[in-house]
Amino acid sequence: MKKADCAPLAACLAGAVIGGLSVYVYERLRKQETGDSFESLIGLGRAGGPQITDALLTPGASHGRTGQRLDPIGVVIHYVANPGSSAMANRNYFENGSDGNGVSAHYIVGLNGEILRCIPENERAMHAGRAYGSQWTEQAKVNNATLLGIEVCHPDRTGVFSAVTYNALVWLTADICSRRGFDPIKAVVRHYDVTGKSCPLYYVNNPSAWTRMKEDIKYAMAPAPQPPGPSDWAKYAWEWGVSKGVTDGSRPRDNAKREEVISMIYRAKNVT
Repeated sequence: MKKADCAPLAACLAGAVIGGLSVYVYERLRKQETGDSFESLIGLGRAGGPQITDALLTPGASHGRTGQRLDPIGVVIHYVANPGSSAMANRNYFENGSDGNGVSAHYIVGLNGEILRCIPENERAMHAGRAYGSQWTEQAKVNNATLLGIEVCHPDRTGVFSAVTYNALVWLTADICSRRGFDPIKAVVRHYDVTGKSCPLYYVNNPSAWTRMKEDIKYAMAPAPQPPGPSDWAKYAWEWGVSKGVTDGSRPRDNAKREEVISMIYRAKNVT
């Protein structure tokens, strides 16, 4: 990647060093204000999501990896501010010194839904340490010491995430929140929320899209729905039927076809 290619990313992150599921399968179709239709969010959950590839940065402040300990209390979502650039290109920008800024992030989500891990979650990344307004000065001092950072690639200057990128981001953030006991409604924030920077741009300009994203993350964290068991009044009879082979034990509250009823009666007739 040419130095100029990542200039917008440098602007977005410059000064960050100052602040020193069981498988859950579901479908949820979304539309943003742009009219873009999100693909079904399928396979979300700790055991069923996209693969995370380690692309760890070289230790050293110039690479944005200071080695300082991190006990995170939340997650910051960024956009790379460099339309069309890949996850690996942005990772290499960090590795090569980010034009002397020493910035970084824990994860980068790419245009094809790929996820790169650049810094372990127990180390600080330099991603949110500069305030863009006096009201964020004190907050910015502690961001890097308390928050994980996720950079997200995007296809155009609006900063909107594509469907595949969005789905991977939702999965990754839900996985982090699930493992760490975070409530995404409170613990997942935009770069804007903790520094005043217009990042991630589309989700700053469109607050409803940001609210929906957090709702999707929360939704993805929910445990896999369990099929209902038999009603209390039928529980004893149901358990007897299962133990005697009259029924296979599935669909206790579903309607039965006549052929199923006859088959169960036939089997029950031979029970001793």
